[in-house]
Amino acid sequence: MIDTPLRILIVEDLVSDAFLVQKQIKKFCTNVEISISDKELSLAVALKQFLPDIVISDFNLEGFTGFDVIKQVKEFNKEIPVIIITGNLNNEEKAAELIMSGASGFFLKENLQNLQQKLLPLFEKFISEKQDLIKRLERQREKDAREKELTDYLRHHDFEAYEHKEAILSLKEKVLKLLSLD
Repeated sequence: MIDTPLRILIVEDLVSDAFLVQKQIKKFCTNVEISISDKELSLAVALKQFLPDIVISDFNLEGFTGFDVIKQVKEFNKEIPVIIITGNLNNEEKAAELIMSGASGFFLKENLQNLQQKLLPLFEKFISEKQDLIKRLERQREKDAREKELTDYLRHHDFEAYEHKEAILSLKEKVLKLLSLD
């Protein structure tokens, strides 16, 4: 069992498969938050807003492929592992190309009921090798939450309308800069 807090992004356009993958992950991860994306645009948004520790993706998606997912994730943060799970890729060359493109693992969907047995060793390896990344991502999530909270507070109180607008904007910049310090 893994009790390290993890955020997993599942990129899957079939709701039933996304549900099965999620169910398998929850069998061995006790402290996991999972988000699901089914489109290329929602993947971009999820990378920035959800900030996952691991991405699990189908290969054949509507309008894009696992190669596109790997590229987008690696452009966002090259350290985030991407695991490809698919039912339609029986070509060894494509599988090798996925690994060469940056996939951390590749599995066929033929038996999703045993997926946790395949994923558990990969997750354990990731956690042991990427403790620094996990901590950096968590700090970034905390910073983003504080920044959003401050922005929401300022928006709620409509400080833009007051006559001291420049002073308040300067203060906002200083607070945001302070929040970004590690």
